[in-house]
Amino acid sequence: MSNLPRQQLSLIGAVAIGLASMLGAGVFIVFREAFALAGEWLWLSLLLAGLVAALNSASILQLARQVDRPGGVYAYASVYLNDKVAKTAGFAFVIGKIASIAAIGLVFGAYVLPGYQQAIAITLIAVLALINILGIQRTATVAMILASITVLFLALTIATGLIHGQELPPATVSAGKDFEPQIVTAAAIFFFAFAGYARVATLGNEVRNARVNIPLAIAISLLLVLALYGGLAVVLSPVLASSVASNQLPFLVFFSEIGLPFEGVTVVVAAIASAGSMLALLAGVSRTAAEMGADEALPPSLANRNKFGSPWVAELAVAGLAALLVLAGPISWVMSLSSLGVLFYYAIGHLSALAQPVTERMFPRLVSWFGLLLCLILASSAGVMFAAGL
Repeated sequence: MSNLPRQQLSLIGAVAIGLASMLGAGVFIVFREAFALAGEWLWLSLLLAGLVAALNSASILQLARQVDRPGGVYAYASVYLNDKVAKTAGFAFVIGKIASIAAIGLVFGAYVLPGYQQAIAITLIAVLALINILGIQRTATVAMILASITVLFLALTIATGLIHGQELPPATVSAGKDFEPQIVTAAAIFFFAFAGYARVATLGNEVRNARVNIPLAIAISLLLVLALYGGLAVVLSPVLASSVASNQLPFLVFFSEIGLPFEGVTVVVAAIASAGSMLALLAGVSRTAAEMGADEALPPSLANRNKFGSPWVAELAVAGLAALLVLAGPISWVMSLSSLGVLFYYAIGHLSALAQPVTERMFPRLVSWFGLLLCLILASSAGVMFAAGL
């Protein structure tokens, strides 16, 4: 047995995990999709999505301090609500995150080989599922390296935009006379790029001085991501209208407009971010499905593990469903399904937090009530967008 102390992570390490969990493929596509809905009100949609992420983190943190069992809201709802609600949360999470895997695959394909986007996405899903089945998982160190690469690239993009901004065309909104900004729906799409922030709340005693450092890490990582996205919104705004009209990728249009040969770098970074976030998602979703299988909330066979300790049946099922979603619709439709499932999952998280006794509370009940309301509003908008694409 190891004699190493359980509390390994510093505040900086916890922040790095928060950044690694949030910064993935979403940032490379979500600005175009959100701009198509919100137009010049893009910034308001971004702030609304960030606010929802912050409120969700508060409730998850409050719950995670009391319940050590893995499973996230699925576990919290089983303690504070009932098994039926817990199963509903589990279903919402699994469906939402399977859609996230499909969306990330489509982002990967869009950057790596646009003409064969679906085939490339399915290939990536299959390869990374095999890696997880063989027990080769992304470590915290690898996650931090991948996050660092993404952060550096995004910071470079912002700095380049601020320096060469005069070389970009004036920001315009080519939406037509009948365009009505769908701010809430755009916020639901933006929420896709914030997913993963609750990972820090579940670290528990892995963080030194957890009572102080975990809330700080959540706040710092969310603020840093919001600052990065805000900076990107500023520098990408001049090219977003043209990227929507031409169905091109905004980062590639941006560097093309200012005349810098960064296309190859952009593709590599987007591919790395996509593959890294998908690898972690496949592992996380399959393990949640396996946990639900062990509880018989899903077929018990999903709990079967191989000699590497991987839930191989759940891994194959998750990968197969994600591949079907890749074939089912465009990326905006898949992202709307992802946001719908995950927002509903967090709504149940807020209900669980509201059921906690006063002695377990860190925040006023108003925080969870407000978070619940916003989750339901954004989920409704995502649901309308998903239904419209059926």
